[in-house]
Amino acid sequence: MKKKKLLSVICAVTLTMSLTGCGFMEMLGDMAGFSNKWVDSDLIGVVPADKEFSEKNDFAAAVNQDWKNEIGDSHRGTFQDVLDAVIENEKRMVTDESIEGETAECLRTYYELASNWDDRAEDGVEPLRAYIEDIESISSMDEMYDFIADPVRNPLLLGPISTGTDFVMHSEKYNDKYTFFFTIPGFNVDSLNSSSGIEEYEKMNEKSQYILGRLGYSEKEVETKVENSVSWAKKLSSYENMETVDKIDDVTYTREKVIKMAGDFPMEKILEGWGLSNISYIAISPDLTKKLSTACKEKNLEDIKSFLIVNYCLTVSEYLDRDTYDEMVELDKPRLTEAEDTGETPEQLEDYLMYQNYIAQSPMVGAMNQVYVENCFDESVIDELTTITEDMLAGFEDIFANEEWLSEEGKKACIEKLKAINIHIAVQDFDTVDYGKLDLKSHEEGGSFLEAYFDSLRFELDHLSWLSEENYDRDYWDPLNQQLSTTVTNAMYSAQTNGIYIFAGILEAPVYSKDMTYEEKLGGLFNIVGHEITHGFDSNGSQYDKDGYNNPILSDDDLEKFNDKTGLVGAYYTSQSPFTGAGMILGPQVAAEATADMGGIRATLHLAEKEEDFDYDLYFRTYATIWRTNVSVEAEKKSIESDPHPLAFYRINVGLQQFEEFYDTYGIKEGDGMYLAPETRIKVW
Repeated sequence: MKKKKLLSVICAVTLTMSLTGCGFMEMLGDMAGFSNKWVDSDLIGVVPADKEFSEKNDFAAAVNQDWKNEIGDSHRGTFQDVLDAVIENEKRMVTDESIEGETAECLRTYYELASNWDDRAEDGVEPLRAYIEDIESISSMDEMYDFIADPVRNPLLLGPISTGTDFVMHSEKYNDKYTFFFTIPGFNVDSLNSSSGIEEYEKMNEKSQYILGRLGYSEKEVETKVENSVSWAKKLSSYENMETVDKIDDVTYTREKVIKMAGDFPMEKILEGWGLSNISYIAISPDLTKKLSTACKEKNLEDIKSFLIVNYCLTVSEYLDRDTYDEMVELDKPRLTEAEDTGETPEQLEDYLMYQNYIAQSPMVGAMNQVYVENCFDESVIDELTTITEDMLAGFEDIFANEEWLSEEGKKACIEKLKAINIHIAVQDFDTVDYGKLDLKSHEEGGSFLEAYFDSLRFELDHLSWLSEENYDRDYWDPLNQQLSTTVTNAMYSAQTNGIYIFAGILEAPVYSKDMTYEEKLGGLFNIVGHEITHGFDSNGSQYDKDGYNNPILSDDDLEKFNDKTGLVGAYYTSQSPFTGAGMILGPQVAAEATADMGGIRATLHLAEKEEDFDYDLYFRTYATIWRTNVSVEAEKKSIESDPHPLAFYRINVGLQQFEEFYDTYGIKEGDGMYLAPETRIKVW
């Protein structure tokens, strides 16, 4: 069973090539993407200053018109602006030497090693050589097992099995401790017969040729290693597809059981070497477990060595010098289709590399999270954020209790789960990690970026070792969990922990500021929070109970009614075409997120009902502001094809036109572009 990603992305901001100005507007002319008399106001140049848009006819265009003309043809959006602000804060965190503490010092050392391309050029690919030579020196399976089990020699934990911090946390049967997930690392050989698999194989060969060639290997030697690597991977690949497993219980076993299932394969030795001797439960394919002892034989030793060497090269390629990094980027470009021009500036690409790849997707994420929260987050807002979130949960309780399509049993189950939701605001459990123990060496002290990365992996493994002995706690917010990093520009709901998370990285204006009015806070951040809470009760979230276990809380009848209602949402979106040439919206693709949008609006409007003199106009305008965006036709088409979220202007217009308060605020009547007859409105909650 492949581990499910926890993140539910609020808004994917793609910066791409643009078409701008009045010429673009004239080009659209009668073609100009109108649906229900709305222009696709996400697009650059489609809401010119000299054209009148009214709130009654096209709310998204009317509210965001001035902003779009102010920024011109630049690719912008509220969430891009917030992300940029977060990155600017992160830049200060890694360079400001006045920030004290061992964690901050460790983070600065790591960043200096990562960002100093001159030092990395001086090192070239040499930091990898000792690891490759160590693998080459292995002459028996006993020596191979020694290598696999030793994180000093094998910091990537490469071998026939691998684990990581994205561990499986829930097992209904074994719920007292953490359950760790083990799988096969490396190349997916099952895809070799497809065009994409062949392309992947070619890229693997070319990348290996480049790196190993620089280490002195001949072209023929590298070809042989790649072939041997795939040959050995095939010996392990034909095992039970764990994606078909209904529950993690079906493939979860005690440590003792897995050791016995593995036969001659020294599972116990490897667990001990990795510091996981006291692990209680392991999730692993039983077919894979049985194959370990048959595949790991002396006759396959050279193939296993080749597998390790090739995968070390592929995994660490971005942690070497700039020439290697640039070559890997070039080789990663698609061969069968034209590469997309994403439109990011060189500065943005470098920022994304440093902060989103090197830090956010590494064990150093915990260090950044801690330093960021201590220096960029105002803890005085926690009480307010907690109180409003609690008010929203209470509001959802009223909504569920009065939902006509829900059975009495369904109402009771939803409310029971709702009351058990944990609220997490920005601050993770930083006291469970100590970056003072991660002694990184600067370049002057003989260190390299690759070695710093390896040291961080060993630090992560020590953390896993500690966690393996702890009792499971769904309220624990792990600073090393990359899927729940508090510096992400997001808020999210996790079905596996039944928790709502408000990350520090989203607490920037115009989404949230403590100086905002209550109306702005509800229209901004708390619409997003409501959206995320709603996910806990949709067709996916309702499969998990109040404790985060895979036990559906809704009856088949309730779930059928819910799906019928979201089917109407999908059908409505399928009827939309944002602009000529865009094609039709894939309603089923966006139905879940569109439903959650309306759930967020419903919950915040429920709170608004309790307020005297609530400024609905400011609330609705704030809502339109958080989804504003300015992108090219190419970016919009990409969103239509692949994004599970509705286009931004639909999130505004379709979302708001479902609610009577919106009609009352702007006097919207039949015949206006924003009007939708009451009997055809599609909100689920």
